[in-house]
Amino acid sequence: MSSLLQRLLIETLPEDTDPILRLYIEKLLPSLEQEFASISALGGSYEAHYEVLSKLGDRYAQEKAQSWSSRADQNLLVHVLNGLLTAWNISKYLAQPLSDVEKYLLCLGLTLHDYNKYCNGQGEETPKNWEVEEILNVCRDLGEKLQFHLFWSEWQEYLTEIAYLAQNTQNKVGTNIYPANWPVPKIKDRRRLEIPLRRLLAFGDIAVHCSDPADIDTETRGQRLREQLRYLNINKSLVYHRLLDTIGILSNGIHNATMKFAKKLNWEPILFFAQGIIYLAPTDSQTPDINELQEFIWSQVSGVLGSKMLDGDIGFKRDGKGLKVAPQTLELFSPSELIPKLPRVIEVKVANSKDPATPKRLDKLVLTETEREFLNKGADIRADRIAEFIFLTQKEFFPDSAEYINWMLNKLGVQEKISPEQTQVQAGGVNYGWYHAAAYYVAHHATFKPEDISERIEIWAENLANWASENNLIKSHSSPIRDIFYGYLTQYLEVKGWESNHSSFAAEFTAYADAKTKAAKQPICSLSSGEFASEDQMDSVVLFKPQQYSNKNALGGRQIKRGISKIYALEMLLRQAFWAVPAGKLEEQQPIFLYMFPAYVYSPQTAVAIKLLVNNMKQINLWDVRKQWLEKDMDISALQSVVWLNDEATAGRFKDNKYNREDLPFMAMNYTTTRGKTVTDAWVQPSFLALSLSILLGVKVIATSSSVPIYNSDRDFNESVIIDAPAAFWNLLGLSNSLRVQDFKNAMQRLLFAYSLHLDTRSSPPDAKWRDLIKTVREVTTNVLNIFSLAAEGLRRDKRDIPSQEEVKRYWQYAQFWVKQDSSVKNKGSYLMKLIEKLVQQYRVFYQANLGESSHTILLPIAKALEIILSVPQEVDVDDLILQASGQIKDALERQEVYKRPLIMDKSTDITTREERELTAIHTFITTCVRELFLDLYKGDRALLQENRNRIKSGAEFAYRWLALQEKSAKAS
Repeated sequence: MSSLLQRLLIETLPEDTDPILRLYIEKLLPSLEQEFASISALGGSYEAHYEVLSKLGDRYAQEKAQSWSSRADQNLLVHVLNGLLTAWNISKYLAQPLSDVEKYLLCLGLTLHDYNKYCNGQGEETPKNWEVEEILNVCRDLGEKLQFHLFWSEWQEYLTEIAYLAQNTQNKVGTNIYPANWPVPKIKDRRRLEIPLRRLLAFGDIAVHCSDPADIDTETRGQRLREQLRYLNINKSLVYHRLLDTIGILSNGIHNATMKFAKKLNWEPILFFAQGIIYLAPTDSQTPDINELQEFIWSQVSGVLGSKMLDGDIGFKRDGKGLKVAPQTLELFSPSELIPKLPRVIEVKVANSKDPATPKRLDKLVLTETEREFLNKGADIRADRIAEFIFLTQKEFFPDSAEYINWMLNKLGVQEKISPEQTQVQAGGVNYGWYHAAAYYVAHHATFKPEDISERIEIWAENLANWASENNLIKSHSSPIRDIFYGYLTQYLEVKGWESNHSSFAAEFTAYADAKTKAAKQPICSLSSGEFASEDQMDSVVLFKPQQYSNKNALGGRQIKRGISKIYALEMLLRQAFWAVPAGKLEEQQPIFLYMFPAYVYSPQTAVAIKLLVNNMKQINLWDVRKQWLEKDMDISALQSVVWLNDEATAGRFKDNKYNREDLPFMAMNYTTTRGKTVTDAWVQPSFLALSLSILLGVKVIATSSSVPIYNSDRDFNESVIIDAPAAFWNLLGLSNSLRVQDFKNAMQRLLFAYSLHLDTRSSPPDAKWRDLIKTVREVTTNVLNIFSLAAEGLRRDKRDIPSQEEVKRYWQYAQFWVKQDSSVKNKGSYLMKLIEKLVQQYRVFYQANLGESSHTILLPIAKALEIILSVPQEVDVDDLILQASGQIKDALERQEVYKRPLIMDKSTDITTREERELTAIHTFITTCVRELFLDLYKGDRALLQENRNRIKSGAEFAYRWLALQEKSAKAS
């Protein structure tokens, strides 16, 4: 079965991809994921590094661990894969192409170039650079573990070349480039190892250390990349673009538009970041003109929005007062452009055929019975559409125009029936007069179908636009949003060769201060600072309810209002367009946003692969995840078995053009919603997704309820996963809100354990009852024996008394798994489990009931023992308590069927010996109950023992059933 990353790459690789590279992806990638995904190439946890280095006896363990962990995370899989793809991508510019053998060497040399990091991750010593034989052995062992033979059957014959390239990828400390130190290679021309192979490897390795497009100018690694190009005689220069702000889909749109513009200049993207691209460009390439680029980007962004607006999907909202137009729609289109397109919008938005507004509007007018009877013929959706069109165009384009009213009455042919004054009857912002006129028109044309009415409205719209233009009734059009967008690009977009246009701190502070004053014409944007002009939050724009984030007004103070800047308004409209979510409604579904950043950098191939996932990710079924995890013996390799992708695009209004083929997610975005009402419901799915995507793809993920990214790029934070203000169950599980690469396994295992246990014990399919997950987690973290109590509750809810063999096995594994996850020095859960198992083993020596019998019968000895301990006065001596309890247990056994007493049933000895053995076994059992359980574990506190009594019995019952099954299995084998 292919891994998720492998499938994404295979499905997105171009058809002309070299067969050797395709073979690498198909054959080696799963092994690389298994071995490298949990190894830190850069960054990582201080504690994990320090522990490994200390075990290896490194005297600089603390300094090294501190230095390594101060960098941002990048796992070894991502490091190798993106480095290899980058080296491969520039190899096509070599004057002498690589031979097949050299292509194999390029792949395997770069795969092993950080073998020392793998060894450190495994807690193993790394050979010194002069220990050639040991280096060869390490490379051979690692090659066998990664199954190189599946990729290249002759790889061991070229082990010298592979190890040489791995050891000498860069000209740093640790290289050993002298040929005499190495065995004789098999490659015919040894010089090819130096140039081009070693230089290609160096370029790929340096590239994946870049964390920002501008690194080629601001960091020494930019000089080193250019140096490798000179060695390779590749006559190209390195250029870049970057955006110093990341807000979501708009940012990605700017990046993609810039990339399309750069394509015309023959700039080839080779490295993708959340904030931009590094390109290979011709050495004589000209710096793009800032005005041309800004105009091109605006045409791309406005074109996408415009097509959606004119289809009626976004930029308009209809409520009880009629159709509203977003300011952005009016700014994107001139009146002469927008008016002819309104009929399509009307048809989409005015679709309430079962509950038309016209009858209700006519009820507000004073009409004769005869007139009302006549108007009823046209009081339906047809009149609604006509009235909405007329009122909307008047309100937005002809608010005080008597000519417009007369023109429209003439078009309707009702000027003899309804006066201009009657058309303007309004109350509470609702126009009743135009509904009156529209109903007259429809009643006179009662045979017209809704589609006939739509055709008439289209004709009127065209005529209206022409008439208004000819008579100079349309005001001059301006587009503040375009001007502000240009200003945004001037300040935030950067291309190599441009002069810096960054505003000073003083200018930004002044803009912010002005926006906060009473003199400010517009309220400040609630999603950003006051840097750009803002407007009132309109329900046709924002995804949350307008003013949702306003503070409560001070007593006696002025009303506090929140606005939205033109830039963030564009972002909200783009989200409506691409996500097909209704304006003002998304927040009701408690969305949690997932922001996915590249770990430093994407190669072009991985950027396209991530796009496929984001655009086509399936709604994950956590019941299926639980099933896969249990089938894989509670191992996180089960994540690969989850169905992550839809075979076809998810049905929706924009499934065919959610993103264009060329559009890549520089910072990929997704979101989850929930039908549940609690915070816990909202966080269950995104917590799992954030961790899973980082484990499977090596991306860096932030899960947050903020509709604005909390970071601009991955260089702003070191961790691989950030869970921003999650539900309480996350921290109760002992999970940090920020996770490094080495933290993944423990975090995912604990999360899957909690989810699976909850689904097993508290859910009622199909209702998972996630709102109660916090209760499940709290009980398990309080006492491991609550696992069995929860299991018993589930059985009672299902009206069953006896768990199946599979359930016994599963809950016992749950408990064993949980205590293994406890990293505390004093693992009380482990001690308690061992003690319960010991007690059951001891009483099974003298008492065994059938598994089909009741819990009361199975638990007779331990229930009796607890009863005696709790009932005997405190002043009774311990030894006396043991003797007294032993006697009472003996008496209880005398009243049981003889077949439940295995020692008595053993007729190989005389009855006296059997009774002595039974009494000794009882005494041993009671001694453990009193001394280890009561006095040691519960410190002789009867109240505490009483509190845990039912937990002990639940654990003992499952231990009994588990031991009986083990014994039965042993006998059968």
